[in-house]
Amino acid sequence: MKIYDDRNKTREIQCNYCYANGHNKRNCPTMKAHWDANKHLDPKTAIHDDLVGVDTTMFPKYYQSYWGDQTAHRQYFNHLSYMTKRFAPKSETKTKKRKKVSCGFCGSKAHTRRNCSKMKNFVYVLNETNKAYRSRYYDTFIEGMGLGAGALVEQRIGGRWDQNMETTVAIVTNFPTESIIFTNLMNRWSDYHTSHWITTLPNGMLSKTDGTEGLFLTEVDHHHDERVELYDVFYKMYSTWGTILKVVSPAPNKPTKVWFMGQSPCFEFIVKKRKIDQLMCDLGSTIKKFYPHNNLRSKLGAKIYDQYWIK
Repeated sequence: MKIYDDRNKTREIQCNYCYANGHNKRNCPTMKAHWDANKHLDPKTAIHDDLVGVDTTMFPKYYQSYWGDQTAHRQYFNHLSYMTKRFAPKSETKTKKRKKVSCGFCGSKAHTRRNCSKMKNFVYVLNETNKAYRSRYYDTFIEGMGLGAGALVEQRIGGRWDQNMETTVAIVTNFPTESIIFTNLMNRWSDYHTSHWITTLPNGMLSKTDGTEGLFLTEVDHHHDERVELYDVFYKMYSTWGTILKVVSPAPNKPTKVWFMGQSPCFEFIVKKRKIDQLMCDLGSTIKKFYPHNNLRSKLGAKIYDQYWIK
């Protein structure tokens, strides 16, 4: 899943005051220096010309070529209220009331995310939904077609608009079964989308294709409803720019369904990062489509279930 794959990526922060990278305005040395130089001024009567040391040199060189001292002055006055709260001496110390804890997943005031039963139930729902999806995938492609590592496929090579496209027989060299998840069906820009990269070897050259979109070639460019009718939930895997025409020889070492169904992603990571309302908005329709049991309302809770599916 994209959200899980990107979990260790860090994005460099940028200061909202001086626009330098590496810190935010709370730790901005330029802001502190400007405050120290101008804290004697009356905020109600101070004008741009009164400011000391506030000029375009506060910005990185790239911005200095576009902005003048007036921009620096505006930044100072726009942040003056923040600086006053941040740096001005406090007349008296107020004891802050401790904020009441609440669950970051379901919003309850009675517990936290750590011991939320709704979160545990939601993880169960995600796992059961995924098992149902993987079961259908196994029956359709692994058992039904023989797709898998070592399979021989008839593959089209060449660009989509290449007039000299040809077909050849290629071997599937990599078929990662652990990335076959119901989130394959999500939009590729979604945080929950999971790519399933399948590697083949046509004419001695490695070819890598995302098996979630446009894997199989269709000669006719069907519109959306026709593709759904023909290929059901796997309609995105078929397109006119697909590369695989058919499986010529099935994979020699097909995994058993018991082993295949035993693979499960770390859904616990998702529920630690998102609230149930957001997860239901993004994943609810897919859960409804695949969840295999008749206890979905009790697992999600009547309030959530009725909110999304009972008119």
